[in-house]
Amino acid sequence: MSGTSYAVKKVWTEAELQALPEDGYLHEVVSGELIRSPKNDFFHGRICTRLLVALEAFNRAHRLGAVLDSSTGFWMDNHNCRAPDVSFVTKARLDGLGFKPSARKFFPGAPDLAVEILSLNNTRREINERLKDFFASGTQIAWIVDPEAEWVEVCHSLQKRERLGPGHHLDGEQLLPGFRYLIGDLFKEWDWE
Repeated sequence: MSGTSYAVKKVWTEAELQALPEDGYLHEVVSGELIRSPKNDFFHGRICTRLLVALEAFNRAHRLGAVLDSSTGFWMDNHNCRAPDVSFVTKARLDGLGFKPSARKFFPGAPDLAVEILSLNNTRREINERLKDFFASGTQIAWIVDPEAEWVEVCHSLQKRERLGPGHHLDGEQLLPGFRYLIGDLFKEWDWE
């Protein structure tokens, strides 16, 4: 009797992911496989910080939800664990899930706003897979920042996307009403010059 063998992908638990050592990599789970990405470069970090600080300052003033950094895990509906560079989850969604600021677990679903800053090794296919996970799991808006070309792609779905250049503003739309950030400011040289 001949049998057929099938490769079984590991089902990662949250405890296993949280127990991974600090090994210089960012960790995500995609299709049952642990994906390790190297830490990002200085330019990437500056863009993340500028956007994170602007979003957090606006959010603190208006108390609209939670702004989170790239160390935060989000469980997608397909059991992938993603960690966008910058995230925002609305207060209504947090309250509806009973999710507390002291929660010691990953968020169940995607953030309402997911921000990805492209690294030199990102592919269009990889970004589209990330967007597919985000939108299927609750994301309303995604911003894809391209530091090399100095544009941001504002996405409302996989199909509804618009690239904006340095003279345009990022807009918080219905998630962060009144938030505006000049795209060109993401790529500026030192602030003290």
